[in-house]
Amino acid sequence: MMLYDNERSLFQLVAEGDEQAFNRLFHLFLPRLYPFIIKLTRSEAVTQDIIQETFIKVWLYRDRLGEIENPGGWLYTLAANKCYDHLRSQASRNALFVPITGDATVGNTTYTWLDSRELKRLIELAVNELPSQRKKVYQMSRNQGMTIPEIAAALDLSPHTVKHTLVSSLKSIREYLSGHGIRF
Repeated sequence: MMLYDNERSLFQLVAEGDEQAFNRLFHLFLPRLYPFIIKLTRSEAVTQDIIQETFIKVWLYRDRLGEIENPGGWLYTLAANKCYDHLRSQASRNALFVPITGDATVGNTTYTWLDSRELKRLIELAVNELPSQRKKVYQMSRNQGMTIPEIAAALDLSPHTVKHTLVSSLKSIREYLSGHGIRF
């Protein structure tokens, strides 16, 4: 059974209210979601909160899980949206503490202008500038929720090549974002 099928099976069991399946799902995705979330939030406490909120939402909406075709992609999207909500909230809080002066840049940080749509747009632009192989590997990993072994099998590449390609893709995206004032 492929991992993707295993994820769908777990989602189906969780949809039926199986708490042990929910526990397995949590432990299956925790090591994958944690590095993704911490890179966005840069905070251990916030990362733990977002993971908790993500899985609370999974449990609360468990009756709909059986309809989800790509469990990994859905969980990444759910976690990413929670991260963007946090960043947007943080940006709003930071904007409240900008000193009232004639200089609009005083006290300004990346988070005061960071908007989830803008970040998504910049990431999309960065991804579109990647060479085709890097772009394909990145999209399979992040948009489709595929693991490195799954991508390697689908593209007939070694897992090492896929990992190297993904690392290179992420480095290029970070450099692109850095060039647009977003520091990671």
